[in-house]
Amino acid sequence: MKIFKPNIIYGDSNLKFFNSLLKIFNIKKNFLKIEKFKNSEYNIKFLKNFTNKTLFVLQNLSFPIHDNIFNLLLIINFLKKNLVRKLYLIIPYFSYSRQDKNFSENSPISIKLISDILDYLKVKKIITLDSHSNNFECYFNTPLKILKSTSLIVNDIVKNNIFVDIIISPDVGGIIRSKNLANYLNLELVIIDKRRPVINQIKIFCLIGNVKNKNCLIVDDIIDTANSIIEITNFLFFNEINNVVVYITHPIFSNNSYYKILNSKIKKLIITDSINFFHNFEKIKIITTKYIFIEEIKKIILEENEN
Repeated sequence: MKIFKPNIIYGDSNLKFFNSLLKIFNIKKNFLKIEKFKNSEYNIKFLKNFTNKTLFVLQNLSFPIHDNIFNLLLIINFLKKNLVRKLYLIIPYFSYSRQDKNFSENSPISIKLISDILDYLKVKKIITLDSHSNNFECYFNTPLKILKSTSLIVNDIVKNNIFVDIIISPDVGGIIRSKNLANYLNLELVIIDKRRPVINQIKIFCLIGNVKNKNCLIVDDIIDTANSIIEITNFLFFNEINNVVVYITHPIFSNNSYYKILNSKIKKLIITDSINFFHNFEKIKIITTKYIFIEEIKKIILEENEN
């Protein structure tokens, strides 16, 4: 069956990544113009009428997070009022996904507010990548598709002949992600039991498994301040590993924390392009996720054409 060219627009985040998606579909331009007034208010103009159309809106909720969230809400609100037929959101990195539980008695479950707003706006489906936990999707009534980067990681390991003995889950919450990768590669899984007494700080309690003289691979969804991954790396070397390679989906890198990686014992950090990273370092490599998003868009288009 013929794949029709989709209607796609994108917000003003992760522009390099979104442009690459449009090129693959041979879409020449973004039919959305976003400007800002001097006081930082958004002025959004649509350059095409999408009434009664199925539309894909691409927007990342990375830094500046609250600008990008509000930008997305303005776009969705306008489109819904102008009777777009079906609206699909593609959000490679979904901020607030870490806040899917109460951190204390007096703190909100912040992702619940985001989910409530998106549910109210009644989009057809939300597509994202590697959520922080399984609790994340429980807060949405809107259908949510969480794509996985596991196959990309496996392909990169095989393609580049990366020698690995064991897979490391950096915490108990990451066991499912790490176990899936370990199963793909038929490798042993080792778990680090760590807690966060305060935000952006960790305390390592124990290591479940043997790492001595092993070549380790850590897989995780987010790298933010890089404090956790550095402490875990140092802990592994204290337990006499050979080396460690790290795969991370979402490179937030707050306050240029990638410099900590460059000065660490990590042999190689492989990140995806879910968040734009503009630097070129030998120690940090980028793999693209665009093809798994393209396949998801094509799948939706086929389903639409069959109905």
